[in-house]
Amino acid sequence: MRKIFIIGALCTMCCTSLWAQATAAAAPETPRMDDKERIALTPIVLDDEIPAGAHKQLENKMTQVAAKSGCAAISNSRFIFTCSADILTKDITPTAPPMHAYTVALTFYIGDGVEGRLFSSYTIESKGVGQTPDKAYINALKNVRTNDPGFKAMVDKGKKEIIAYYNTNCDIVIEDAKTMVKRHEFSNAIDVLTGIPTVCEECYRRAQDESLNAYQAWRDEVCLMALNKAQAAWATRDAKAAAEALEYVPTDGACVGDADALKKEIAAKLDAKERQEWEFKMRQYEDQQALREERAARGEYQESSQQQALQVATNAVSEYKGGNKGGSSSSNGSKPKYQVKGKWFK
Repeated sequence: MRKIFIIGALCTMCCTSLWAQATAAAAPETPRMDDKERIALTPIVLDDEIPAGAHKQLENKMTQVAAKSGCAAISNSRFIFTCSADILTKDITPTAPPMHAYTVALTFYIGDGVEGRLFSSYTIESKGVGQTPDKAYINALKNVRTNDPGFKAMVDKGKKEIIAYYNTNCDIVIEDAKTMVKRHEFSNAIDVLTGIPTVCEECYRRAQDESLNAYQAWRDEVCLMALNKAQAAWATRDAKAAAEALEYVPTDGACVGDADALKKEIAAKLDAKERQEWEFKMRQYEDQQALREERAARGEYQESSQQQALQVATNAVSEYKGGNKGGSSSSNGSKPKYQVKGKWFK
């Protein structure tokens, strides 16, 4: 039986084996070890004229540029790192077989992708040769050097603008996150709050407090959904399904007392064989809890793992298809809707 358990203790949560498996399988986010790494950008290709086959390659290059300049590249920041491309020359080489030779001007931009405000930009030229026009275009993109000093100057200027944004709009950002919590969009709210750079000290501290509130609200939601699922299972005397649901109940969830009472009620009404199996499952549950508490005390769980684990729990106990009542996973609802104005930014 798959097991998972969520407990909260301010900044850490303990998990059962299912939680551990889920977080281990997921690729960790770029660690945010210092102030600079706390500033997040989303590398994204928005130019439809760039061949689709080159999008991932170009986004990877922008990710490398962001990392070299001390930024974290994530998939859901409102601040984007994008580019546009213009073909300057198209030639056919006098070779056998003839090849296509392109010169491409690439302009890179950093800005607020939600409001459409430009922070910084940098333009370079690159050449590529290929058997087809697309291959020539893609090879020109491949030849972009990520260690070009112009990239660092552009990113540094962009970071200053992002810091200024948070210092100026802290109240709005935090209120927006609170509204997301009220709409049960816990993962979105946490992404917004934890994306505030530590260099914005006052706003960062406020956001940390609010992120704890968001986590607790999410755990309470999971608690209630798990309890409801367990009660529904026990109403049909399905003790196994009830046990599976109860293992998703956080120890600090709002309904933990009711969950404990249901456990006792179920145990009291089982026959000898069923009770033996039930008690065995409960001992496993308690052992996993103790193990997760010990690991959490050593600081072995990162914030990103907590979000992933809560999302797994939400999906497991939700009565809704897709399991997004209690939170939006980063693969769907948490990505901002970019509204870049003009050709790229205003």
